[in-house]
Amino acid sequence: MPLPEPRTFDLQRDVVFTPADWPAPLKADVYRPRGAGLFPTVLVIHGGGWARGSRDEMAHICKKLAAQGFVAVNVEYRLAPAVHFPAPVQDLQQALRWIHANAAEQQIDVRRIGLWGYSAGAQLASLLGVLSPGDPNFAEGLRVQAAVSGGTPVDLRRGADSKLIRQYIGPPIAEAPELYLQASPIAYVSQDDPPMFLYHGSADAIVGDINVKRMREELERAGVPVETYLIHGIGHIATFFNSGAIDAGVEFLQRHLQSAAAGG
Repeated sequence: MPLPEPRTFDLQRDVVFTPADWPAPLKADVYRPRGAGLFPTVLVIHGGGWARGSRDEMAHICKKLAAQGFVAVNVEYRLAPAVHFPAPVQDLQQALRWIHANAAEQQIDVRRIGLWGYSAGAQLASLLGVLSPGDPNFAEGLRVQAAVSGGTPVDLRRGADSKLIRQYIGPPIAEAPELYLQASPIAYVSQDDPPMFLYHGSADAIVGDINVKRMREELERAGVPVETYLIHGIGHIATFFNSGAIDAGVEFLQRHLQSAAAGG
């Protein structure tokens, strides 16, 4: 189904979303549709192996979201190896708190908040989506209504010896297996998780497509609505820019965040 005609939007750059006592001031770019009313909102999370990358890389997705009627809050987070898990998760929880605290000013409907991440950002988005009371890194009051994740590493226990995963977690898995478990979205899937849209390239040599297959199976087993978009014959970087996958992710958010509003 084609997306509706795009609308105009405004951009606020370098908005600090962390409190004054946070270890580092972190910034967001806020893309907001023009017009009256409260808008559904998406927290957008960049990739880069948890050690590099910037929010600028997600601008093409944010522009598409804003043009389709979403506020897109495009954030940065602290990077490895200067920090380790769960520091980036805590940074993003601060971004969600900022969204709630500034909802009136930013014309945000807090009943309709989604997540969008790619690669390392997708691990973070997926984890934020599945965390629930009892999970070690759960934060009260920060539940979301939908999540889109692309090129997602869902189980950090597999590949725990890779340089990127090791410097993100810190100690080797033999010394701290619980941290690798806590950083693995697939380990915390439960029936109260939000609907999820997973997209992936079938020729992804960086994050194998077995990840999306395993995550879908786990979500289906828990009874969580899940959709997948597998792009045949392309790799990790090409998937990131695939317009078909991006349009499908936006359409998924439109369906699920609109229904969240209808349900009150």
